[in-house]
Amino acid sequence: MSPRPSRSGTAAAAIAIALLALLTYRSTLLPGLDFGDTAAFQDAGGQIEITPRQAYPLYFALGNLVVWTVGGEPAFAMNLASALWGALACGVVTWLAIALTGSVLAGGFTGLLWLGSYTFWSQAIIAEVYTLHILLLAGSVLALLWWGRRPDSLGRLAIFFAVYALGFGNHLMMVLLFPAAVIFLALTIPGGVRGLLRPTVIGLAVALASAGALQYAWNLNAMWAGEVPPSSVGEALRTFWFDVTKTDWRSTMIFGVHESALRPRLGLYWFELHQQFGTPGVVVAVIGFFALAVRRWREALLLLLAYVVSVVFAYTYNVGDAHVFFLPSHLFIALAAGYGVLVIAHFLGAVVSRFVTTRAQHLAAHAIGTAALALALIYPAWRIYDTWPAVDRSGDTRPRALLDGLAGDLSPERTLLIADVNWQLQNGLDYYARHIRPELAYVHGGDRVMTLPWLIAGNRAIGRDVLVTDVTAGILRAAYGPLFGIEPDDRPAVRRLAERLAPLDHSMTYAIALLRPYPDLPFDAAELDAAVAGLTGGTATLPHDGVYTIMVGRVGARPLLLRSERRPFRTAVSIGDVTLDVRMESWLPPDTMRRAGFGHVIANRTHVLTLERGVSVVTLTPAGHVVQATYASGLFAPLRRHIVRSAAEARGLSPIQSHEGLSPKQ
Repeated sequence: MSPRPSRSGTAAAAIAIALLALLTYRSTLLPGLDFGDTAAFQDAGGQIEITPRQAYPLYFALGNLVVWTVGGEPAFAMNLASALWGALACGVVTWLAIALTGSVLAGGFTGLLWLGSYTFWSQAIIAEVYTLHILLLAGSVLALLWWGRRPDSLGRLAIFFAVYALGFGNHLMMVLLFPAAVIFLALTIPGGVRGLLRPTVIGLAVALASAGALQYAWNLNAMWAGEVPPSSVGEALRTFWFDVTKTDWRSTMIFGVHESALRPRLGLYWFELHQQFGTPGVVVAVIGFFALAVRRWREALLLLLAYVVSVVFAYTYNVGDAHVFFLPSHLFIALAAGYGVLVIAHFLGAVVSRFVTTRAQHLAAHAIGTAALALALIYPAWRIYDTWPAVDRSGDTRPRALLDGLAGDLSPERTLLIADVNWQLQNGLDYYARHIRPELAYVHGGDRVMTLPWLIAGNRAIGRDVLVTDVTAGILRAAYGPLFGIEPDDRPAVRRLAERLAPLDHSMTYAIALLRPYPDLPFDAAELDAAVAGLTGGTATLPHDGVYTIMVGRVGARPLLLRSERRPFRTAVSIGDVTLDVRMESWLPPDTMRRAGFGHVIANRTHVLTLERGVSVVTLTPAGHVVQATYASGLFAPLRRHIVRSAAEARGLSPIQSHEGLSPKQ
């Protein structure tokens, strides 16, 4: 084995990987608004108060610093904060891998492999909590290994306790490290379990855990500052715990996957592993773990237990974005892969050195091993190169464009928008109304069903149009029947997919995909068929029964590629000078939330279409430039508006007369 690297060499490698990660993540960063939980995080960026329900006090505190420093819209700054924590995490992961392997090159391999892992990269370019979580998780393991080099050091133990406690201010998933950490401490500390239970150690742990818990005083304070504060400390603590831990829904999700779905999830897990590291990366990780178990069994046991607890939690966690909860387990795979590369390199060095003179064997083994490690860096570097266009969201303005289509033309003086949409869109619409169009007259309909007649009549009485979305129109019809007249708003009209794609030129290339639609969003098969007929000149049809279906060709001609599978795949097709790389990057139907999209179409290494559940289509020039990208029967399908008038107005009464008829009697 080579001598352990110097502190300066370790720091230099970690800083280099961190800077490379920052450049990579900043270059592919989402420029603004997104939907789902990301929109909620963006909306809260820069806010002074956070509620217990929002939780994540450390995440918001650090995010606020970035928002206040950068200025402008909080969406960009909160996305940038994730990139910063992601870059720092890559640096700490590199440092941790060097500490584990004793090799700068092996540590660099792990750092690069982690930098380019698909899921982590996708979370490092949007407002999410997972990059900060990995930073603190890797920092905790690094502090634990550092203490393990001098297990009699109470100061080093305090650093581990402090970093670990700090991590709970970002995500409660830090608890998954607890079993592995406790067993490693008990096996390593002088005196074993008795040494771990010494009053000094217990007191230190309790004191630092209590200090870490104080981060949530920020959330607790919001309850007392509210309009209706808790009536007692007991009520406050019960409500606080219920909201912070999301007891109302998390209890049905932890170990919530039905036993009939557990075995099919093996395919999902292999897909996730392969998506992050590729088959060679997984194989090398297995080699690394067994080699570490032989040489340093305590550290191997730490990694194994941390991995097993993390992967079992994610595997049985009943959520639509399970892929992000596998991230902690992926970290331990990456660390094992770094050790595996080291072992393989040393083995190659030992084998080849047997063919030289005895005197030169040691030098030859070292030189060949070093060269093998250096060459191994090509693999994660290639994976970064290959993954880049798929995760690149630097030009993704789809969320903003979708909401501009709904509300961008509305004047607050002339229009009230009552909008209820899918929850993922709702978070984005709330952000849009707060930060992009704060002057917009906008409310939720579902929050005020009982008072909607007076709200609508009052706004009609002052000359405002009242517009609603499809969901709100359904609420009105269900609650009030014929009391309101609801008709489509054609300003602007939402056109059918085939009409949106027109005009089509036979020189254009197209790609149209159908990924199994959401069960709660209507699928319009006739709309899809009409669009396919227009794209292919009636020469082909697109199957509706596949999970992943893609069609690619020239406009007006029979398609060059038509593929429909039940499992994700990757395929390529060349049309003239353009090579289209089609990548299905999800596991359907369990995947319901993929901020990075469920798949991608890449033209000559340029991202041209994010595939969503439902219908996604792009038309391209002969040179591969986007003419139009649009969606149907899914989350990004254009949102329709409706005009609401009272039945009294329909009978010829003025809005004022109608309003008087609805006024409550004194």
